[in-house]
Amino acid sequence: MPVEYYNPWAKIYTFESPTKVIFGINALNDIGEVLKGFNPKKILLFTDKVIRETEPAKEFISTLSSKRFEVEVFASEVKEPTVDMVNASVEFVRSKKQGIVIGMGGGSVMDQAKIAAALAKNEGEAEEYAGVNKVPHRGLPLVLVPTTAGTGAETSKNAVFLGRRGKSVITTPSMLADLAIIDPIVTISLPPSPTAFTGMDALSHAIEGIMSLNSNPMVMAVALEAISLINTNLSIAYLNGSDIRARFNMCIAATLGGLSLSAVMVLGHSVAYTLDHFELPHGLGCAIALPHVMKFNASAIPEKMKRVARALGLNDSRIDDPIQAAAYAVNRVKGLNELLGIPISLQSMGVEKEKAAELADECFAKYPKPNNPRRYFKDDLVKLYEQLWSGDLEM
Repeated sequence: MPVEYYNPWAKIYTFESPTKVIFGINALNDIGEVLKGFNPKKILLFTDKVIRETEPAKEFISTLSSKRFEVEVFASEVKEPTVDMVNASVEFVRSKKQGIVIGMGGGSVMDQAKIAAALAKNEGEAEEYAGVNKVPHRGLPLVLVPTTAGTGAETSKNAVFLGRRGKSVITTPSMLADLAIIDPIVTISLPPSPTAFTGMDALSHAIEGIMSLNSNPMVMAVALEAISLINTNLSIAYLNGSDIRARFNMCIAATLGGLSLSAVMVLGHSVAYTLDHFELPHGLGCAIALPHVMKFNASAIPEKMKRVARALGLNDSRIDDPIQAAAYAVNRVKGLNELLGIPISLQSMGVEKEKAAELADECFAKYPKPNNPRRYFKDDLVKLYEQLWSGDLEM
């Protein structure tokens, strides 16, 4: 019989979340009143150069100014932040000495804002803090406003950037936002492709959070609800971006997915990091990896896979058979990818087969996941990447 490694009695778990979350349609309209609890009148607003020119961003800045806040804007490039971009944002905040840091944008913008706010009161450059719990002092007040429904950065203690030697992650409670404001209205203008990629990122957070050896009943609760909401609403938001109900539910799902990050992501995110070589958006890499890593881990977590399958809509007798339940879950995620125009294989992306072994080596050496439920060696990853290349998802 397969080994079920998940045992909620076996260890002490940690579940962390922002102090306060305000959620709802037009929640940003009351931003002036919301910020009264923070003493500084200066706003250090992080966004990117595209979002800066959108109507929601312009209205947001106008509202802040009308409430007599002094607003200074740091508009970054529209891409995953590099270490130089992050250090520039840190210096921007340090030069102002005080203020409320607000990150308005997708995950990259919010991660920059998180790092900048945290390091405002800590010396040194960003790469010095890569790792877990290396930020000793709390920084400036931090408010996050997501404009996508997927990354969950508004509720996580992690920030990712491209360091000089690859992906770097800072993980610390010092980066948890003091306040997250989730307004579905600002996501309506998000085009179909980023809607799909960020939505699948949220699904990856939820499913990987459940698969993780660090999963616990609190993670399980928020992750299962996120999966159910994404299963029902992502395709609608993708096909009809103006459907406010679907956008509303995807925003909820993304925030819940962010809370699932408390369990620490598993092998799917490691695989996604290696796909950066092909300059894919992070959510797209996670989407491509997800069904393959679900298949890879299924035998180690049969009961968990049953619960994932149920959240993905399985409600017949197959739920009693762990193999059939896992196959349903894997195929449901595969089908969702296909509907969203996301490739199932590296081969379909024009990647040479020989590249699979190189990626497996990189994944094993640079992005280990000891919390992955199935223990693995390099040969296991080589086989996983061969299946990722061919698109083989047969159970």
